[in-house]
Amino acid sequence: MKELPLPVVISVLTYDNKILLIKRVRGEYVGLWGLPGGKIEKNEHLSEAAIREIFEEAGIQAEFINHLAIVSEHLIKDGNVIRHFLLHICRLIPKSINITNNQEGELSWFDLDMIERMKDQIIPSDFLMIQKIIKN
Repeated sequence: MKELPLPVVISVLTYDNKILLIKRVRGEYVGLWGLPGGKIEKNEHLSEAAIREIFEEAGIQAEFINHLAIVSEHLIKDGNVIRHFLLHICRLIPKSINITNNQEGELSWFDLDMIERMKDQIIPSDFLMIQKIIKN
């Protein structure tokens, strides 16, 4: 098992009833859509990590709005915990909506109304988080 827990920032970017998702190309969820994010670097503030990750993954400048939640996620394989993530869920407002970078996977804006129909194509824990965010 890798170092426990791994601090990660997950960013929720919305505009005009759309949400930004990334299709993962590596890791445990290859081929599934999820919220963009990544590791929080040593001595990096949560807001800095959120802004940095969204710029690295999408090329989008964004403004940090607030910290929505902390989620402890365990990935289990053959009955054993193989990864433990401490997910910091943050809301950001995009300063632009043009995606100019996609080294981590395909990125796209999705209508919030489509999310329920995409359930099988979204990382399960991200789907649950998106559902809660949509309801609020």
